[in-house]
Amino acid sequence: MKFKLENPQHQMTAIQSVVDIFRGMERNTFDNAHNEDIHMNVCSLSNQQIHDNIQSIVLENGVSETQAFLVNENDACIEMETGTGKTLTYLQTAYELFKQYGLSKFIVLVPSVPIRQGVIDTFENFKEQLSDKYDITPNVFVYDSSKISLLHDFITSDNLQIMVLTMASFNSENNILNQVDREDMFNNLPHLESLAQTHPIILMDEPQEGMDTENSKQWIAKLQPLFKLRYSATHAVKKNVLYQLTPAESYRLGVVKKLEVLTVSESNDEATLKLEISQVQPSSTQVKVKLKLWKLNKSKGRFEFKESSLLKKDDNLADKSGNESYRDYTISRIYKSMTDRKWHVVFTNGSEIIEGSSSSNKEQVWALQLEWLIRRHFENMNRLKPQGIKNLSLIFIDRVANYMSPERPIIKQIFEQKYREVYAEFNNGKQPSDSDVQAVQGFYFAKTSQGEYTDKEDACRKNKEIFDEILHNKQRLLSFESSIEFIFSHSALGVGWDNPNVFGIATLNESYSENKKRQEIGRGLRICVNQRGERVYDNDETPEEEQINHLTIVPNETYETFARSYQQEYEEQYTKYKTYT
Repeated sequence: MKFKLENPQHQMTAIQSVVDIFRGMERNTFDNAHNEDIHMNVCSLSNQQIHDNIQSIVLENGVSETQAFLVNENDACIEMETGTGKTLTYLQTAYELFKQYGLSKFIVLVPSVPIRQGVIDTFENFKEQLSDKYDITPNVFVYDSSKISLLHDFITSDNLQIMVLTMASFNSENNILNQVDREDMFNNLPHLESLAQTHPIILMDEPQEGMDTENSKQWIAKLQPLFKLRYSATHAVKKNVLYQLTPAESYRLGVVKKLEVLTVSESNDEATLKLEISQVQPSSTQVKVKLKLWKLNKSKGRFEFKESSLLKKDDNLADKSGNESYRDYTISRIYKSMTDRKWHVVFTNGSEIIEGSSSSNKEQVWALQLEWLIRRHFENMNRLKPQGIKNLSLIFIDRVANYMSPERPIIKQIFEQKYREVYAEFNNGKQPSDSDVQAVQGFYFAKTSQGEYTDKEDACRKNKEIFDEILHNKQRLLSFESSIEFIFSHSALGVGWDNPNVFGIATLNESYSENKKRQEIGRGLRICVNQRGERVYDNDETPEEEQINHLTIVPNETYETFARSYQQEYEEQYTKYKTYT
């Protein structure tokens, strides 16, 4: 599979908006942009000329004065909805600035390894097509402290240089870029000081992810950038907003998927599995416990959330409460943990409640969410596969242990149970094999030296198989050769990673941040591709029931909360939503 380079108008407008910042500038040449061994970016325009250009661009793009946040700084924002080609846009911007003005030094500053990998993958995917378009072959590389020669080439070369750098690579005195007594220094200066003499243009990818802290601002300033360009859908700091592509405009242009929101809820409170520890009666022979649960009041003919009688090991909650919802809840153990000094009640179905906490109905809601996600997944697969489109679903979980724990991976257990049930519905009662159930699951977690699972970057990077399958080899993940159909993540894939063929997202985590929720949803907004790497668009004339680019979201909040957190900019008709009980 090879992705096809497209040049949609919104990307070209964003590129031209940045190019026009330097309108009227003298071209960089060896004579005016070279100092001894260093080839640098120089700008012949005054600050006033630059900011006159910025004001003109803002006006031309119809950005309102209140949204433009005009400041007299060499710092500007490009706001593009997630999934609309932000990375390809800023890479092509570097090509254009080199082609038109000879500006040759660019640093792509990223907050994380997944985003960094995404930048390199985007370049590699489109390298040949970009070279054909611009007649330029740049040197694009990830900064690596063990390959300082690449940094020296960046400093001295007059060819287009694009270095991808994480904040963690240079934002402390101990980093190699800042060390003052190395044998491999350039011109006897710390590498950061030599790098600063090139006055790079910094392309900030998702700057809201830690690039505007006081510490980060100080370190970025040491790079002495000619200009800073911020690219995100969810800017926390806005300065000189040159261009905006909002969610509503993205939808109107047909460059993102249409959203379908399925919210799940319980049909009635007494049917939920809410449980709380009310009282514990310690004993050297048999510990007993009172639980608050939905208990049948026979005289009133209804369920009430009340305290039970004393319960012991092997008691079944349905028998003791008259509520069949608790039929799978038989007490297997009552104990006080040495770790948290709290009482725990464990049931034979693997559930556990802790003193001071409520089990509520979280697991039952998860089960509903996963059931509807899997159901939509099979429906999508049946209509998409004949068209050569691989269908993927993404699941954000609350804790890595809830998927990876060898003791009780409750989310994994619920998923596999629901997958088997739905699989049988769509395959005339046939059951999948254990190996088939495992094969459809992919995840971005790794095991630490302490035996725990995490999605922190350093640990995941060491797990090459996971890293390659989920982050690096997007083409394989999009092909039918890969068995992975469901991807589980905690937080590392919440920003920067996306895949055009994610058609379903379930959020089993709890998030009240508008930006975080919007970023998570953005992982699936991109228009899908077929097995030839071609984007498959829906025509305006295509009936809604036949349209391909639908992203189904299954949140764990009510629709109203979900709507407030993400869809404020969408008009009501842009989204359809349903509630299932």
